[in-house]
Amino acid sequence: MIYFSSLRCSQVFRFIYHILGTGTWEQRKLGDITAITMGQSPSSANYTNNPEDHILVQGNADMKNGYVLPRVWTTQITKKAEAGDLILSVRAPVGDIGKTDYDVVLGRGVASIKGNEFIYQTLKYMNDIGKWTRFSTGSTFESINSADIKDARIGYPKLNEQNLIGNILEKMDSIIAANEQVPKLAIKIVKNSHVNLLLFN
Repeated sequence: MIYFSSLRCSQVFRFIYHILGTGTWEQRKLGDITAITMGQSPSSANYTNNPEDHILVQGNADMKNGYVLPRVWTTQITKKAEAGDLILSVRAPVGDIGKTDYDVVLGRGVASIKGNEFIYQTLKYMNDIGKWTRFSTGSTFESINSADIKDARIGYPKLNEQNLIGNILEKMDSIIAANEQVPKLAIKIVKNSHVNLLLFN
């Protein structure tokens, strides 16, 4: 599933960018267009296995198939993310991105980003092409900091284009998740959709 997701990002998103984005999308810093919150770990003494406490997201181990999967809880609130936020891994593996359906506490291995489906897909694409590796530092393990994230530049189309692209790629993700054998068909659907948009709109 990870392979096909990477295939979608590295080929289809690039196709969309070159067809629709070249010369028309603004280049904006991520920190100028969305709110970013860096995590801060609570004391380990406050970790629990009680689902009545606050869900703690510390890193990639707390996400599965692109979504937060509750695994550890805490009684201490440090930094928070709200349901619907994006969760970015800032420690190895740097750049992994997911979504949360819950209000969660952010450990120091992650950051939260307020973003729509287009921002989510853009961050997935950036990870797939190794965008974060040029920023990552650390002798023991790689990491990125607040400035790296906020200063990262992305192509930023108008809101209607964001919604269109985000919706198409979200549907494609659903197709891939439902059947891992149809990545080429999914790519063809997206390409045909954009050809129709270019020809008839």
